[in-house]
Amino acid sequence: MVNKVIKSTIASALALAGAAAAVPAVPAANAFVNTAITASADSAVYGDYTYEILADGTVSIVKYIGSAAKVDIPSEIEGKTVTKIGERAFIQNTSMFDVTIPKTVTEIGDFAFTGCTNLSKVIIPASVTTLGRGAFAGCSNLGGLQILANITTISEGTFQRCTSLKAVTIPSTVTSIEGFAFQDCTALVRATFPSGLTSIGKKAFYGCDSLQGVVIPAGVTELSDYAFFGCGSLNKVYFNEGLTTIGDSAFGSCSVLSTINLPSTLTAIGDDAFANCKVLTSVTLPDSVTVLGSKAFANCHELAEVKLSNNLKSIPNGAFILTGLTAVEIPDGVTAIDNVAFYGCSSLTDVTLPASLTSVGRQAFNSCDAIKTVKFNGTEKQWNAISFGEQNEDLTNAAVTFAAAKAQYPMVNNIEYSEKYHQFRITWNAV
Repeated sequence: MVNKVIKSTIASALALAGAAAAVPAVPAANAFVNTAITASADSAVYGDYTYEILADGTVSIVKYIGSAAKVDIPSEIEGKTVTKIGERAFIQNTSMFDVTIPKTVTEIGDFAFTGCTNLSKVIIPASVTTLGRGAFAGCSNLGGLQILANITTISEGTFQRCTSLKAVTIPSTVTSIEGFAFQDCTALVRATFPSGLTSIGKKAFYGCDSLQGVVIPAGVTELSDYAFFGCGSLNKVYFNEGLTTIGDSAFGSCSVLSTINLPSTLTAIGDDAFANCKVLTSVTLPDSVTVLGSKAFANCHELAEVKLSNNLKSIPNGAFILTGLTAVEIPDGVTAIDNVAFYGCSSLTDVTLPASLTSVGRQAFNSCDAIKTVKFNGTEKQWNAISFGEQNEDLTNAAVTFAAAKAQYPMVNNIEYSEKYHQFRITWNAV
């Protein structure tokens, strides 16, 4: 799978900087090239700063041209208040170890500090209400971070590949963490989310290999695709009621995640959602779940027990391929078990199938040679009507038992009473 650095919006910055628009598997900090910003007719120079006057009479820092290790951004220039750090103002500054952002600043522009690889600490003051895309992306030495800003959004790729960042507390004002925001922050152990959070974007915490546990706030209704993919130390996830959708590969390759408790509000689990969670031992899909994605639990080698939702209509391709299931009961209402759904479940001994089943896909139960008994909750006639795809002999050659036929009783269709003879006359349908 190709891992794009940041979405097209951040890739566009690469294009503006003279780099390729998409750079698979290359840190943002290394993808940017040095770009000289030439002072326009409306800009001026003040010490180590190129600046411009904004429409409201305040100042925006356009470019820092100094080489100091510790930088104190001025709160005023020529008597005018500095309110903005502009796009790419400090991009790829490798001299700076420490920066002080004045409390007059309300906006930090896109990619303002991208690729400042020696920047080790920063405090984003409460005055900041806008924090741009990729603002600190690729700041690989950034270990000390305080976000005091009154922002509502952690923008796309803001802290992507800040590989020294160990902990982050998201401000209480934030409602949305956009895609790639903390992607590949490989040292990140703890991320604390505010109760008002409603959205966690695509690949927001992708590849955060040290992240150990997360609590998903109740306001989050959808976890986007790959949100926590490859978080190899993630051992606990707490879901609150309110979550309805877990996206494709959202927790894929979380290799030490052993237990999950899914909320009763959940309706959809995406493709590969928990694939390669190799120590996951048991799963209960609440009856609210109506959509289960293909390969949702593929390669969960220790998954020995699963309780399926009673509202599923099919078991999709590869849903439980190469898992450790010992028994499985397919709920009534399921009509199809798709290709390779239980392929390679070598510990599977007991299978219960519903009378509603009409098709079993190719190799759905191939390499399940431990199957001993199949309980079919229908008649032999219904069993014989099922369409079995090729290489399902491990299932079809097992001992099959059928549901006991329901006792048949006469059905009364008329009752008459004779007052003359004081007798009842009853008629019924023959069995």
